[in-house]
Amino acid sequence: MKTYLMRQWKGAETYFEKNLKPTFYFCLAFFVIMIVLNTMVFLNDPQMSQTYFNELQSLFNEKQFLDGSGVELWFGIFFNNLLASAISILLGVIPFLFLPMFSLASNAIIIGLMGAVYQINGVGWMAFLIGILPHGVIEIPALILGITLGVHICLKLVKAILRRSFKGELKQAVIGCVRIYILWMIPLFFIAAFIETFMTPILFNAVV
Repeated sequence: MKTYLMRQWKGAETYFEKNLKPTFYFCLAFFVIMIVLNTMVFLNDPQMSQTYFNELQSLFNEKQFLDGSGVELWFGIFFNNLLASAISILLGVIPFLFLPMFSLASNAIIIGLMGAVYQINGVGWMAFLIGILPHGVIEIPALILGITLGVHICLKLVKAILRRSFKGELKQAVIGCVRIYILWMIPLFFIAAFIETFMTPILFNAVV
């Protein structure tokens, strides 16, 4: 069993290095730029920012698992992140549109909005970063990795449709993405959800 898992892990690592690394760093750069730009936009219009923030809060309030605590909240966040990332990856099966990038943009907009509202209301950047970074340093790379997989699948589908791919390339891509999702993303989201549930609130309350 251990040998099998090691072989699968090596396969995921090799596939990432050979096929996904440039796309991952492109998505990361796009994400960071979008956060900065959206933060600046929302800072320039406090009224609009507060309106959108209130709507965002309403959407979050509809998620029943957020009403829980402890282990219930931990697993609620974990499964929510898994589902959201799975949807982002599956959006890649629609060729030519690269829909996973819209998911990445929407997450960047949300973070930019939250950062701007924290600043507008005088909470400050420190509290915002404390609320995001402890779990975000794990969750955000996992999120971007999921988008990367979706974009990669979309690209391979486009190549297959245009008959510019080699035999078995799409199948190889699917296997590589499944390995990375199971072996990398699931553990990362599991750890990130634990930190967000049990550690982030303590750190956040210490600075607010």
